[in-house]
Amino acid sequence: MERHKEELIHERFIPAEIKTLDSKNRINLGEKILKLISGEKKADVYQVFVGEKGDILLRPAVTVPSCEAWIYRNPIVLKKIRQGLSEAKRGKVEKAEDINTFLGKI
Repeated sequence: MERHKEELIHERFIPAEIKTLDSKNRINLGEKILKLISGEKKADVYQVFVGEKGDILLRPAVTVPSCEAWIYRNPIVLKKIRQGLSEAKRGKVEKAEDINTFLGKI
């Protein structure tokens, strides 16, 4: 098994269901468990953690298109985007008559 950086995880787990492996050693999570772990997030991938005693933790995650990944690697840009989204949500918007002039200001 490939070794990755260890992460200490402290949280409670609740028993959800008992699942069996199929003939190809897969586990079908089913709708009930997917709703429990994903909620409204609509995760499309899961990060898998394996504990020292063999426990398995699936952490819902989402993928980001590679052309947008730079935003998440730049905390200044990410902060400005979040600020802009917050302002828009509060109705703090302005109409741009000319997009080039508007972009020149920011």
